[in-house]
Amino acid sequence: MSVVGSYRFHTGVSAFFDMATADARALLPGHLEPIEVTHQRSVLSVTAFLFDDSVVGPYTELMFSVVVPPTVAQWGKHAKAGFFPFLAATSSKEARRIKAERFHFPYHKDSIDAQFIETDDSVRIRIFGGDAPIVDLSITPGAWETTTHLLQGFMMNGDERLRTLLQISGDYTVHENEEGRMTLFPHPIVADVLRHEVSPQPFREHWFKNGTEVFHMLETI
Repeated sequence: MSVVGSYRFHTGVSAFFDMATADARALLPGHLEPIEVTHQRSVLSVTAFLFDDSVVGPYTELMFSVVVPPTVAQWGKHAKAGFFPFLAATSSKEARRIKAERFHFPYHKDSIDAQFIETDDSVRIRIFGGDAPIVDLSITPGAWETTTHLLQGFMMNGDERLRTLLQISGDYTVHENEEGRMTLFPHPIVADVLRHEVSPQPFREHWFKNGTEVFHMLETI
């Protein structure tokens, strides 16, 4: 399957939080179902990447997704998880344009600013829109390894249902020790889509370093 886009990153995080299933269902198209961790609580994925090599140069990206079951793909390998991005934002207008055209991700029209504050014990990502904070997210490490993850991304283009296979390769750590923390601020970017409570503590924390994010050709499903 042909590669559509490849992006080199310095640091990336993905954290899973409990969210209201009512919010999750409202955000998903009819052919997708949220995964529930407990009754009426589904999974919100918050990802942030610091890309240091792309066709538009370095930039940062923030993405909110509902976690859904992966489907059987033509490529023949089973993905670990499925994601439906419902909100994305970047620091680069050109990166926004290219990825929106290629993958139909729902990018916010305004650029964001981001700080990645990294130590041996944690990485803290502070995201701002204008002068106002949007997200303050902290992630901690477990045991490090070098690996590749195969994931699925689901999108809509009008009534067209789309899917892409996504590979993330690099140095990687994951745990469920509940040591991280997220503060969502009442910024319009997030307040307009997340109307109910989101857990402030992730039940799963992923941290990537020095890797590559690769998107494959979109499929109609």
